[in-house]
Amino acid sequence: MIRYLIKNNFKLMFRNTWILIIMITGPVLVIAILSSAFSELMKSYEGVDEFSVGYRVEKDSPLSGYIESIKEAGKENGIIFYEYPEGDPKTVIENNELAGFAEFTEDAYVLYQSADYETEGTVLEYFLSKVMSESINMSLQMMNQAAGVDVKLPVQQLKFMPAIDSKDYYGIIYIVYFCWCGMICATSVLSNEKKYGIERKFQVSDLSDFQLYMSKLVPITLTVSLGMAAAVLITVLLFGIHWGNALISTVIVFMMILAGASFGMMLYNISNNLVITVVVLFTAVWFMGFFGGSFETYMFSSMPDIAKQLSPIYHGNRALVELSCMGHSEYIASAAGYSFAITVVCSAAAVLAGSIRKRGRA
Repeated sequence: MIRYLIKNNFKLMFRNTWILIIMITGPVLVIAILSSAFSELMKSYEGVDEFSVGYRVEKDSPLSGYIESIKEAGKENGIIFYEYPEGDPKTVIENNELAGFAEFTEDAYVLYQSADYETEGTVLEYFLSKVMSESINMSLQMMNQAAGVDVKLPVQQLKFMPAIDSKDYYGIIYIVYFCWCGMICATSVLSNEKKYGIERKFQVSDLSDFQLYMSKLVPITLTVSLGMAAAVLITVLLFGIHWGNALISTVIVFMMILAGASFGMMLYNISNNLVITVVVLFTAVWFMGFFGGSFETYMFSSMPDIAKQLSPIYHGNRALVELSCMGHSEYIASAAGYSFAITVVCSAAAVLAGSIRKRGRA
C-alpha cells in the first residue's frame, strides 16, 4: 500500500507541468540574471596601472639610507616616488594628483591616501608595510650576526579562499535556494486530498501516521531532485558552472532537498492549510537565504557571523562553493549534519502533528 501511494503521488507531482517548469527554469533564469549583473563585482583582482606618490624623509629616520632602494623597488611594482621636502602632504596630493604621500619620521612613518585612488592607496599601504617588515628583518639579522646569535622569526601561513566568479557562485547557491522551496511540488497532491476528502479515507486504512508522511516526503524529494538535476545540467551546459567533488556535492544537495521537504511537510501538518504553509515556507527560506549568502555573497556580507551560522543555507552554500574553488571545505560535515538534524526533527514534528490532528477527528 505504501509503495502504491508513493508511486501514485510521484506520478501526480511529475504530471504537474507548470510546477516542474518553474522548478527547472527558475534557477536557470535567476542564475543567468544575477551572474551577469554581479560579474564585475566578483572579478578577480588584476592589479593597477603605474601611479605616482610623494614622500618626505627626516634625517634621523632609519630609512633615510634605504630610500633609493625603496624607490627602485617601488618602480618595479608600478609605484613612482617623488620627493617633496616641504608643504602640507594633503595639499601636495591634491596639487600633484598623487595617489598618496609617505612621511618617514625618526620612529615611524605616516601614510596619507587620496580618496580618488582607493585601490592604489591600498597597494601603497601594502608595499610600505612590506618595506618596514623587510627593514626590521634586516636590522635583526645584522644584530644577530654581530652578536653571533641565530634567531628565527616565526612564520604563519594564512588561510585564504581563491577567487570564484559570479557564474560559479550564483550557479551553485541558487540551486541550494530552490532546493528549500521544493514543497511547492506537492501543492497539487495536497490540494486534491483536501478537495476530494482523501485524508478522511486514509484514517480508516491500516497505514500508520509515519507511512502516510513518507508517502508524501519520498515523492517530493524525488521530484525536486530530478528538477534540480535538470537545472544543474542546463546551467553547466549554458554557463559552464564548475562544481567541486561530484559525489560530495550531490550528497549535500540531496540532503538540503530532504531537509527542505521535511520542513515544508512539518509546516503543512501543523497548520493543515496549504496557503499558510507556502507563505511561511517562502518567508523562512527568504530569511535563511538572506543570512546565508543567497542575495549578498557571504564573502562580502556584513551580517554577524552567529546569524549566518544559524542558517542551514549558509552551511550548504559555503560547503559547495568552497568545494568548487578549493576542492575541499570545513563546512561539509556541518552542511550534511545540519540538514540531517532538520530532517529528523521536522519529520518527527510532522508525524506527531498529523497524529494529533487524526485523533482529533476520530
